[in-house]
Amino acid sequence: MNKHEKPRKKHPFLRKSLIVILLMVIVYSGYTIWDTLQAPEFASIPEPVIQEEIEPSEEAEPLEDPTVPADEETEEASGEKVRKEGVYTFVLAGTSDDYNTDTIMLGQVDTEKDTATMVSIPRDTMVDVNIKIKKINNAYGRAGMDELRRLIYDVTGIYPDYYCLIKMDSFIEMVDVIGGVEYTVPFDMYHADADPKFHIDLKKGYQVLDGKKAIQLVRYRGTSASDYGRMEIQRDFLKTVGEKMVNEFSLDQVSGMIEVMSKSIDTNMPVKDMIWFFLNVATTMDFDTGLVFDVMPGTTTGKYNGGDYVYLDPQSTVDYINEKINPYTTDITVDELNIIHLEN
Repeated sequence: MNKHEKPRKKHPFLRKSLIVILLMVIVYSGYTIWDTLQAPEFASIPEPVIQEEIEPSEEAEPLEDPTVPADEETEEASGEKVRKEGVYTFVLAGTSDDYNTDTIMLGQVDTEKDTATMVSIPRDTMVDVNIKIKKINNAYGRAGMDELRRLIYDVTGIYPDYYCLIKMDSFIEMVDVIGGVEYTVPFDMYHADADPKFHIDLKKGYQVLDGKKAIQLVRYRGTSASDYGRMEIQRDFLKTVGEKMVNEFSLDQVSGMIEVMSKSIDTNMPVKDMIWFFLNVATTMDFDTGLVFDVMPGTTTGKYNGGDYVYLDPQSTVDYINEKINPYTTDITVDELNIIHLEN
């Protein structure tokens, strides 16, 4: 600078503007972090619905934006239940044909106790719908995940806060994202299928399962226990996946994985809620004692219109729910459920 040249004055308006912008950035960043760490909200219990008379084939295309008319005469029942503090519910479903959900698990997470309980609902469970095929597993294909949540509410009295639908291709991608899973396959699994993507050929023993092998594992039904045997393997594999993510990856890595996975699945859970549950439950949970998998008790099987169905027992169902996964401060009663009884 020339010694005769007057020094330039810093413009006070510019300086103040920069300070304001900096404060806004700090405040916004703080709000984002704070917002991420807030406890998720509960879902509202839906109003009962009137089911229209339809008879779709099992191969029909799913409806993308279903609308459900409300039954005004029973509206007063809405909103009477009081939720337990820190207890959330969800449904985890899986589909291989983008119509039927062959895996349906109703779960409860207690964020105060750092525990999670998941109960498998048989895919052939009969439900009260005015269509020919009265199975709970076609709810998604007919009218989306909200219809599946509604039918779960019918037979359990619980309307899940969250849903997560995993399609076959997405499942393969998610297992590959975490680098595969070390798992002991309990026995040889083989199923020849005309469609190569449904072909199953796994050998018994300890191995690293990539996405394609993992989907063969969880789809296999060739045991004496059939669907129940498959549900047990699915539950064990999910537990193994959870343990790997908690024990082997940092928060930054898991956050990145969650963002990738959330794009591959159909869910109403925001990414920030996924991270919240990971931080507040998964990282502090004892997977040996805190994560429990069950199958709905008191089920029987029977025929209806030539099809095989599973029938839930109302009393066994409410007894299990009230003991294990009831998110409300009061017991659910048999009168609150809409379970179809087996006709002798």
